[in-house]
Amino acid sequence: MTLIPVEFHGVHTVGPEQFTCVLLRWAEQNRILPIWLSPLAAAELDAREGGYSPRRPGTVDLLLDLINRTTGSVTAVNIISHFEGVFIASIVLADGEQLDARPSDALLVARALELEIHVEEDVLSQVAFFVSDEVMAEYFDLHFDSDRPNGGEDLSASGDAEADADFEEMMRSLGMSESDFFRGPGPRGASEDDGGNDTGATRGDDEEK
Repeated sequence: MTLIPVEFHGVHTVGPEQFTCVLLRWAEQNRILPIWLSPLAAAELDAREGGYSPRRPGTVDLLLDLINRTTGSVTAVNIISHFEGVFIASIVLADGEQLDARPSDALLVARALELEIHVEEDVLSQVAFFVSDEVMAEYFDLHFDSDRPNGGEDLSASGDAEADADFEEMMRSLGMSESDFFRGPGPRGASEDDGGNDTGATRGDDEEK
């Protein structure tokens, strides 16, 4: 297993349906990995990113308290697999044990403990895709000075034309096109309404949209 560090770039809404996701960036390849979340999970992550602290401990607070009382600490947070639109994350404990987790819970842990997030290289190769710096600046207010491979010439979104075609087909199955993905108004807090469970690339952990 080869784990690649990725940059966390906040919670965003995309497409006409205003789906919520976290944007992770594979800086070396200038590729973006969206982790789709339910509106409720996105709202909690976005609020905590803004400095909000709940009056009573939330699920992630209880999890971290339990970990601290038993194994001592968390050493790593990784996204290790992606299958049929669903991501699986892993929370690595100080004693070497690994807990399978939903991406939203793993991201909350990573941000609470200020841990770097890593993604399995095969997952990035399969799911992450190229987005131009201009598009990232215009739609997400994110600005990068990328040193792109191949002299800055992008022959395909991911460098793998077949993978790109598969991704486009997956987006169409949601009723979304590439232009829909970048139609969002830019970063903003997600709704606090409970819209279901986390999603992976396209679907929830245990339910379809």
